[in-house]
Amino acid sequence: MSIEHMKLDFLKNPPPVAEPNFWEYTPGFRLAWNEYGDPSGKPVFYYHGWPSSRLQARLAHHLAREKGLRIISMDRPGMGKSSLVRDRRLKDWPELMAKFADHLEIEKFGQLAISGGGPYALSCAAAIPEKLSGTSVLAGMVPIPLTDGGRDGLHPLYRMMIPLRKSPAPLFTGLFRAVSLTCKLQPDRYPMSLFLQSLAREDREIMLHGQEIWSVITKSFTEGVCGPSGGRGIITDAEIYLTDPCISPEDIVHPIHYWHGGDDKNIPVAYIHGLAARMPAAELTIVPELGHFSLAVHRADAALDHLAECSV
Repeated sequence: MSIEHMKLDFLKNPPPVAEPNFWEYTPGFRLAWNEYGDPSGKPVFYYHGWPSSRLQARLAHHLAREKGLRIISMDRPGMGKSSLVRDRRLKDWPELMAKFADHLEIEKFGQLAISGGGPYALSCAAAIPEKLSGTSVLAGMVPIPLTDGGRDGLHPLYRMMIPLRKSPAPLFTGLFRAVSLTCKLQPDRYPMSLFLQSLAREDREIMLHGQEIWSVITKSFTEGVCGPSGGRGIITDAEIYLTDPCISPEDIVHPIHYWHGGDDKNIPVAYIHGLAARMPAAELTIVPELGHFSLAVHRADAALDHLAECSV
């Protein structure tokens, strides 16, 4: 077993799945959220991947508690248990998070974004830097209009789904619910084993030998795609990555620390290289041997250390 794999004790015995809290931010629209880590700790808003849910943050519970961080993880609108907002835009997110912080009586908060949560952390850094204490992004997605390579280099499943996004929402509802059923299988069983073959070697190691990781990731995925909004919520969230974010990276002065795997098969490292190069206060750490999932796990400690050290 590698030294890297010996450092993952924080993943053992994640907290049980709990029913969410709800915040009705406007009549008829609710945001679902759960808390992890230290209840009295420094607040950190957690932005989950795509497609996933607030339950993904269960993996950070023990590490956050150790570092004195209060993780507040919410389902994005239309995902999991949060209400669907049709035609929502990325630029809507900072205002929602600022109001959510006010609702929780939080003056400033850190941001921890994973994979598809990356653009949401970026939008807050651009629009409400005064509300942020620090930002860490692990294996983060970049809005396609901000990249030079377009869709090239994305995982084949992502590229395949882009032209299908205009299909009727029930198609996605049925598709993702079928996939959620296969997630009940162990990762070494077909068809999950086929998916694992498309990932980096270190990602496969994580999935095959980290039972807690597989369980949390698949439960979070199922929660995210089998919510009341069904396929419509999944499509709406996906469309964010393909739409002009109305952000100028050159103008972002809030410091964001990015970590990315050099062997990431889901989101090409060139995406984050290009974005970070345009941001005057960004810091980028590339770990050549790690992939998409393994990077998020093996650099979680560093990401949370960064947030713990940032001044409130």
